[in-house]
Amino acid sequence: MCSSFKKTEICQQSDDRVHNLFVDSRGCHIVISMQSGVNYYTTRKCMKIKQLSKAKDLLIDSVAWNPFNESDTATQEILIGANDGSIFEAVISSSEERLRTTCNTVLWKNLIKLDNSVTGLAVVRYPPGSPLVPVGEPQMCVVFASTPGRLYQFVGRIQSPDLTPSRLYINAQAAATALREGYLPGLYAPVFAAYAQNLSGSKCVEFPGSYGYSDLKLFQKNDEEVPSQFAWMTASGIYFGRLDTTRLLDPVLASSTTDPTATVRISLTSQVKLIPYPTMAGESVGLPLNICLTEFHVIIAFADRVKAVNLLDERAVFSRSTLDALAGAQTGAICRDAASGLLWLHSCKTLCQLTLDHEDTRIWKIHLERDEFNDARKYCKTAEQLDQINCREAEFCFARGDYIRSAELFAETSTPFEEVALRFSQTSVLTSGKGDVEGAPVATGIALTEDYGVDGEHRKFEKEEPEEKENSSTPDAAMPLGLNLQLLTPSIPLKVFLRAKLKLIEKTSDERQAAIVALWLIELLLGEIGVYEDRCGKPCVPLARQEELSSVRGEFRQLITSSVIEKILPNCKDLIYKLLLNHGNHTDLVFFAKNIGDHDRLIDHYMSRGAHTEAVFVFTTHPSCAQKLYQYSAQLASSEPRMLVDALIRAGRRLCPCRLLPSVLLLPSDEAIRYLEFVVDQLQCQEQAIHHQLILLYSGSASPSNDVRLLGYLKRNTSPSLCEVFAGAFDGLNESDNMPQALSSAYSTLEPALPYDPGFAIRTSMENGCLRSTIFLLQSLGLFKQAVEEALSKNDVALAKEVVNSDMIGIDTQRVLWLRIARHVITDKSNPQEATALLQESALLGLEDVFPLFPDFVTIDEFREIICASLDTYNSQIEQLKSEMRVTAESSNEIRTQLNNLKSHFELIPENARCSHCLYALALRTFYVFPCGHFFHTDCLMNLVRPHLAPSDAARLAALYARSETDGSVVQKFRSHFDELVAADCVLCGRIAVESVTRLYFADAQTYEAERKLWLSS
Repeated sequence: MCSSFKKTEICQQSDDRVHNLFVDSRGCHIVISMQSGVNYYTTRKCMKIKQLSKAKDLLIDSVAWNPFNESDTATQEILIGANDGSIFEAVISSSEERLRTTCNTVLWKNLIKLDNSVTGLAVVRYPPGSPLVPVGEPQMCVVFASTPGRLYQFVGRIQSPDLTPSRLYINAQAAATALREGYLPGLYAPVFAAYAQNLSGSKCVEFPGSYGYSDLKLFQKNDEEVPSQFAWMTASGIYFGRLDTTRLLDPVLASSTTDPTATVRISLTSQVKLIPYPTMAGESVGLPLNICLTEFHVIIAFADRVKAVNLLDERAVFSRSTLDALAGAQTGAICRDAASGLLWLHSCKTLCQLTLDHEDTRIWKIHLERDEFNDARKYCKTAEQLDQINCREAEFCFARGDYIRSAELFAETSTPFEEVALRFSQTSVLTSGKGDVEGAPVATGIALTEDYGVDGEHRKFEKEEPEEKENSSTPDAAMPLGLNLQLLTPSIPLKVFLRAKLKLIEKTSDERQAAIVALWLIELLLGEIGVYEDRCGKPCVPLARQEELSSVRGEFRQLITSSVIEKILPNCKDLIYKLLLNHGNHTDLVFFAKNIGDHDRLIDHYMSRGAHTEAVFVFTTHPSCAQKLYQYSAQLASSEPRMLVDALIRAGRRLCPCRLLPSVLLLPSDEAIRYLEFVVDQLQCQEQAIHHQLILLYSGSASPSNDVRLLGYLKRNTSPSLCEVFAGAFDGLNESDNMPQALSSAYSTLEPALPYDPGFAIRTSMENGCLRSTIFLLQSLGLFKQAVEEALSKNDVALAKEVVNSDMIGIDTQRVLWLRIARHVITDKSNPQEATALLQESALLGLEDVFPLFPDFVTIDEFREIICASLDTYNSQIEQLKSEMRVTAESSNEIRTQLNNLKSHFELIPENARCSHCLYALALRTFYVFPCGHFFHTDCLMNLVRPHLAPSDAARLAALYARSETDGSVVQKFRSHFDELVAADCVLCGRIAVESVTRLYFADAQTYEAERKLWLSS
């Protein structure tokens, strides 16, 4: 209700009354029609009411305001309907001259004259600037005009309102001149031009009988550009309908260049109906005065009451007396504020507001009863109402055979899950192959237990009786062969229901219910996949069947990769696997296992089906499954040895090599060696069983390089200190003693550092003929004699010589071993030439050592050359010894001479000589003099030398110095000891000074910093 208002006097004539009053939707412009034929115009900002001189002697019954006008001083183009049936187009502006009694009428043009009073006018067009209207192009416009018995529609094309010439005239005199000369046609003139001479071209609705008046109202929503419905009050009832404004956007009609006077025969009205006036028990029958249209109701004003009728079901929903509200006066009219939607009732002296609350309360129910489900959802308010709508539509679709849509809707309802699932589990969709409507769905729900194969029977019947083919055009209901039953998978509606239900359950986070629905859906999909796989397994399968299988399989895989399955997976994984196995669907089982990363189960599946290659590939690509190799390595060793070893190597430290030894024994030797070499070399395994197995494989290999490979292994894994440890174990060990026992005893000492048992290694090498490996082991154990014996037993003198030439053997032992080799060569081989060659190879053997070994019958001629060479060698050695003795004698004589000279050697000391260390007079204390010219007091020299002495020498010097302090004769008594410790060389220019070049001046950084600060501070 407005809180501020003002009163304005309309007319001073006491007998004149208001005929009609019209206000635009913004409340800015007012047109007042008096019963005397005088009409006035004013604005909200104008101080006084001014007369419309152009409208003199007219009774105005209707005004169609310009809804797009934003001016407060001018109306822009409006339509005015008069009591005599005339329709005028006008543009009115208020004058700024306060003394003037008339207003400026920029445009006033008579467009058409109807047969009776124009009781209602309305214009339907899109607003300027609408994206639906092309810029600068003609625009379609419809003008509704009502008389007491008729409703007209005038359709035409108008120019853009911005280009209308009337807007160019701001002066009334100029506009009048232009109007007389024909330069000012107006906005709506083209619309009425085609109907001015012949009204029959207009779209007209007429009802018999008349009250002598009628009322026309249009309703437009606030968020829409044009009105959407209309209502016309007639004597027969209320003529109501929708407005199809899309017809105004027809580009052909809007841009037509034909004769502008030609009529455009279109109608905007649709879904029209005649609503009778409501009558209620106990109410008197009265005439309606006028109506007011809302979105869902029409409000009818009577003299003593107002009634509301629902536009959808035509039921009277409201009836109330207005006498109390209007202070006992009769109702004058009812009107609606288009901007705010408020309803107003007025009498001659009273104004009251009619409140309209919850207008759309029953709308959803009405649409639901009409099976208009989308509209019902639009207006429902609560979840219970939406549930009723979904249930009703689901039942509706089920009855029509649209099971897919029905399933989707049932999933959103509160209908018990079991009830819906049972209905769809017994339902399938049948399609009619031949009949009146080909392919039309039949709304039949039947229980199915097997597939139908009617197609094949029908074709067989046609082949057997070709003569009757022409006569079979008329379907026979009694002949089952005339009906082509194609079973569309019976689980489709149930699948749709379960899938939709699963989406809803996912939002509620009910994992238990989600698991039940998901597992059921998986079961259905697996069964469907099985059916399609059986069909595709037959010869000459159509491509469509294969595509169906791919589609169903894709649907299944999409389900098992969804977030729902991911949530329930911890509790349902085993059940899903069980379903897959029960259906024999190995392809999708592999996909499911890969998708969830269950590689252990994938390996189990592959191994159970004998797909060893695929299983090993999983092992190779996913080392995290390494623990499964303990279980399956024995099976894979014979079928896929190379790939198995690759997988074992890739697993690395995840596996314990000792647990795999039984499987390694089943591998081919090359692959077993490859894995054990990796374990030993890369993993640094120290397990004795692994090393022993590798030694066995090396020594037992049929390859000629087995001894070389074994020797390389032994060199890499044998400690250099092995000989020292075993030396004590074999002291005093005879050949007849138990060597393996001694080896094992010594091995216990080296067990942490030696990964294999030397006794086992030697025995294995000997048994398999690996001579060089055996010799290496014996050498490593310090058994050089046994090594030489082993080499000679195999008649390998060169290898025995290599043993003897080892740096680990002492000279005495070497001489003994050379003699053993010589004995073998002379005694066993009886080869004097080779025996004499030994004398050239070994400097430890002499001719006298070899002679006793030769048999008595050997002649000296065979040794002539070697005897001569031996004598020459002896002669050279004697001459060399003589030369060395001569040089030694000369050196002794020279040393003796120097000693004699040193006994009489002296140095001259100046009387002012000072100590090179403390710079005090040298003669004050005992001192030392060096040939280099440096002089030191004894104590100064001791202090300088002491830091450079070895710990033992420093201790000796400290002891002598301590004794000299108590007994002065000690210095003279131990003079040679003092001289040896402190006076061996000059401390400033001798050996000590040279060695101190690489020493730091300061022992640490702290000392250096302290010294630096001392110098800086000074």
